[in-house]
Formats: sequence, structure tokens, C-alpha cells
Amino acid sequence: MPYDETAMLRQCHPMFKSVLLRILADLRNQGWQPKIVYVKRTEAEQAEKVKQGYSRTMHSWHLESTIGVLPTVHGGFDIVRGNAADVVDARYGWGGQAARLDFPFWKALGATAKKYGCTWGGEWKSFKDVAHVQMLYIEETPRHQALV
Repeated sequence: MPYDETAMLRQCHPMFKSVLLRILADLRNQGWQPKIVYVKRTEAEQAEKVKQGYSRTMHSWHLESTIGVLPTVHGGFDIVRGNAADVVDARYGWGGQAARLDFPFWKALGATAKKYGCTWGGEWKSFKDVAHVQMLYIEETPRHQALV
């Protein structure tokens, strides 16, 4: 099936889509050919990524079911949601030169993602996920109670 960037972008939260478009444009201006490989995954797809060693968590921002909780200064908490994308250079994917963690595209992706307020998986301490960029956001009013 041919690559459909528009379909990938439709899977993004509107805020993340806007930022991801800027990241892709910046990378293209640098001479790269960025390609979004994953945005959303099913639980089964994520479980397979964990089983294969490509991910270490089922608490991934690729999953719509993932949420976080962040305490507020007034004793309540915010519900944090997020969106993630895996981005590669279309000429290399994860193979050849791109199999190296120091491949220049990964450094460009990381710097560009950070420029737009995203987290880059290449900076993680225990597991380097160099193709991964993510953005977290809070859209709901703070809560003071949780249903368990």
C-alpha cells in the first residue's frame, strides 16, 4: 500500500498534528525525507512491539487508552493525554546507516522535535527510541476526585 501522509496525520490530535507538520517541514528544509510510520496503535499491536523488543511499555502515547495523572498545586489533579509518532527518513527507514543511534537524521529529528515542544525518544535513558516523538496535553479542568 502506498504511503499516505494525510491518513497518518488524521490520526493525530489537532495540536500534535500542527506541531508534527512543522517538524516534517523543518526536516524537509534540511534535506531529509521524513515519513510517519506510526501514530496510533491497537493494544494488540503495542503488545507485539513489546514482545519483539521495539517498545518496553503498554503505557504508550501511541495508544488512545493511555492517560497520565499530574497533581495540581491546589490538591487536585489533571488528566494528561498524549500523542506520539514514529518518524523515519523514507530513504533509510531503520536499516543501513539508520540502524546506528548516531545517524544524523535521528539527531535532526530530536533537535527539531524539541524545538517545537515535543519529547524525543532518543534522549530516554534506559531505552533509546530515536524515531519516536511525542506531545502531552491537558484539555480538561482539574479534578479533585477520582472514581475507582
